[in-house]
Amino acid sequence: MKNIEDFTRRKFLNYSMVGGVALPLLSLMNCQNVAHGGVFQTAKDLENMTDLEQMHVPKISLPPVVEDGSQASIVCSVDHPMDEDHYIKSIQIMNFADPVVIKGKFYLTPDNGEAYISTQIRLSGGDGTVWVVTECNQHGKWAAFKNVSVAAGGC
Repeated sequence: MKNIEDFTRRKFLNYSMVGGVALPLLSLMNCQNVAHGGVFQTAKDLENMTDLEQMHVPKISLPPVVEDGSQASIVCSVDHPMDEDHYIKSIQIMNFADPVVIKGKFYLTPDNGEAYISTQIRLSGGDGTVWVVTECNQHGKWAAFKNVSVAAGGC
């Protein structure tokens, strides 16, 4: 294409189509999946956690066996200060075995006073792992998981 007169409507549509396909594909190449790690930190040793790990790794209260997957009670908390300059920004609950992976994301502020969530989630039947990811405004994302077996119901 040496000059603008050679640029036809057909060429314009072809270039637009290629760009319309290529740009979304390029953006997908940079996505990180939480399930594959590298996105958050976990405790290296649950029995001997450092002070930083104790303050950021979420605690999960979820029964190992849930009878009714449509109403699984879960409590998530973090022993973390909720000061104006250092606090937990969010708590996210996920189960990668379910059709709906994200069970809830709860945003917090220092006005909450403590990083604590109590809710009910829906889980699909069978065995799975429930992940809880907390985000500190200074130290990034921290995660913990709990294995669960669902007898019936759910997603």
